[in-house]
Amino acid sequence: MRKSLLIGSSFAFAMLFAGMTARAALVEMGYTGPEGNNSGGVYVYPYNFTINSSSETYPLMCDDFVHMISPPESWYAHTLNVPNLNASNVLHLNYPSAGVTGYLEASYLFQEEVAAYNASNSDPNGYYNWAVWDLLTNSDVSSVLGANDATVQSYLSAAEALGGSLTPSDFPNVVIYAPTDMSGGGPQEFFGYGTPVTPVPEPSTLALLGIGAAGLLARRR
Repeated sequence: MRKSLLIGSSFAFAMLFAGMTARAALVEMGYTGPEGNNSGGVYVYPYNFTINSSSETYPLMCDDFVHMISPPESWYAHTLNVPNLNASNVLHLNYPSAGVTGYLEASYLFQEEVAAYNASNSDPNGYYNWAVWDLLTNSDVSSVLGANDATVQSYLSAAEALGGSLTPSDFPNVVIYAPTDMSGGGPQEFFGYGTPVTPVPEPSTLALLGIGAAGLLARRR
């Protein structure tokens, strides 16, 4: 009897571990709306989100100029801590052709945007955000800013000048949220700074945890 209980509980926890491992980087994104910074007729950093149905909202930066979202909207996204960025997992991001170097340059620009925002919102036009859009789309989408595009290009040039000197470890707090649906009608990819990467527990996973715990308790008895 004890042996069967041990086998059952061990199997339950093995299944639990496998399930959690498979979903270790999946979170639920809840878009609540832009904070108000805008230029060129579009909103720029920050966009406010709940993550995993939290009561707290987090400011994120959109790196996708093509897709569109409207609040309230929710979806699932895979998270990637930039220190773990490599030539393999970059292929699963929204702009794989940018490569590791491109995403590191985008991470640099994002950190500059976060710093500007924290410094009394000193970049309300989101020129660093525009530089990320130009970088990852490999086009001058910021040309709609007219004369102000020169500022965007100077930020972009600074990032590209750093280029190969940037390493994933330079961005320990940067997280990329890549949507599970990258189709034309899907949501957008975002950058976060020190934001959650915890997976979403599913009811079946929680139930399996209960079964395993119950099995171990019965074994102890």
